[in-house]
Amino acid sequence: MDLISNIGRDGTVVVLLGYGDGRFRTPLKSPTGNHPERLAIADFNNDKHLDIITASNTDKVSIVLGFGNGSFGPPTTFAISNSPFGIATVDINGDNYTDIVVLTVYMCDTFLGYGNGSFAPKVSFIAGPDSLGLVVGDFNNDNHIDIITTSLTHRVVRVFLGYGDGIFREGINTSTLAQPQAIAAGDFDGDQKMDLAITSCATNRSYVFRGFGNGSFGAQKTYWTQAWPGFIAIHDINNDNYLDLVIANRDNDTFSVFPGYGDGNFGTQMIFPTGSGPSSLAVGDFNRDDRLDVAAVGHYSEIIDVSLNIC
Repeated sequence: MDLISNIGRDGTVVVLLGYGDGRFRTPLKSPTGNHPERLAIADFNNDKHLDIITASNTDKVSIVLGFGNGSFGPPTTFAISNSPFGIATVDINGDNYTDIVVLTVYMCDTFLGYGNGSFAPKVSFIAGPDSLGLVVGDFNNDNHIDIITTSLTHRVVRVFLGYGDGIFREGINTSTLAQPQAIAAGDFDGDQKMDLAITSCATNRSYVFRGFGNGSFGAQKTYWTQAWPGFIAIHDINNDNYLDLVIANRDNDTFSVFPGYGDGNFGTQMIFPTGSGPSSLAVGDFNRDDRLDVAAVGHYSEIIDVSLNIC
């Protein structure tokens, strides 16, 4: 398994090709045409090779198409509404081509993919002031992709239900939290309905909401985290077939794992040291031992810290 990171400060992404034993080759750099603040990967031109999309604070996104050998073509750049805070790659109109959703500070931009690496002009809707967190999924079980965002200053979680044609309904405020930030989704209790996990860097807590399968959510369950839980991922870290919470704690150089019980509840957090100020995480089996490992990207340094799972 390989890693791609936006830790470069020179308008490039860093590609780390894995040996399969937890080690990686010498980093390769691929130009993106911007200063990449956000990053996602997907196959945008249906050639079975992964491509990269990045977004920058110059209010642009760039796409580089992959050749399948760890190298990438020249960037194609187009404008977004404002500074980006999240990117998702998903088929929002049901044509089996990968589309792009970019959350900016106030707007949410969508780009419908043509399946050849090019995209239709952006369609935007208001996400709300200081929108920081983005997650996509089918939250009302109608087989259409929906969008959920968090708003820092308005302290709300907004649900935008999709019609399945790339258009979304007006947002519904579903929860009120103290400065919600990172957000992720998964079925935490096995009822075939998507639930939410949200972190707040103001309170150093994570909040779990049970989904009702109609776009609404139940009362929050609260879990204390470490300092500045700015990123959250959902994975089965301990191989018990239940989803766990994996959280990057930027201000005390750790990540936390909250083991899931499979009923919507989570156990006591386990805390693991990382490098300087982890701002995001990647989870995967980097040494092919059938256990999920964690790679943490440093906010204050150009360092990726890989923690191999021994559980």
